[in-house]
Amino acid sequence: MQTDDFRRGMRRLAGAVTIVTAGKGEDAGGLTATAVCSLTAEPPRLLACLNSGGATFDILRRHGRFCVNLVGSGDRAAAEVFAGIGAAPGDRFAAGAWVRTTDRAPRLASALAAFECSVHSITMLATHGLVIGDVDAVHITGADDPLLYHEGRFARLAVPDIA
Repeated sequence: MQTDDFRRGMRRLAGAVTIVTAGKGEDAGGLTATAVCSLTAEPPRLLACLNSGGATFDILRRHGRFCVNLVGSGDRAAAEVFAGIGAAPGDRFAAGAWVRTTDRAPRLASALAAFECSVHSITMLATHGLVIGDVDAVHITGADDPLLYHEGRFARLAVPDIA
């Protein structure tokens, strides 16, 4: 099998867009990701697959804290910035309204849901770290319009009225 075939096939899988942030205080970073899922409800844990060559992964390992922010369509600009689309390097946190404290990873205030986590374990596999997080807190907003990623572009979920 060819890597290009794998990539073309995976582009067909629509995924929820998240911004995974790591670190705390001024030593924080983040990236846009779709490789995030729930792992267990008892205890509450989730899984995030992160490129181990990136700055966000280094920050996560250093601090042992991260936050998975489920992005709504209204925060598409922030998702683009954290994905490195159309934005000059600089403070990525200038896009969107972020809750920043000295002891937790930044949290997107308008996220559909934000999961504050402590690293439970990291398993290295090729180019990525499979990060299992213990969920310490969940913040849910009233927003319900998720941002999706499919075929290399962001999209909104079209929900038809069902009678």
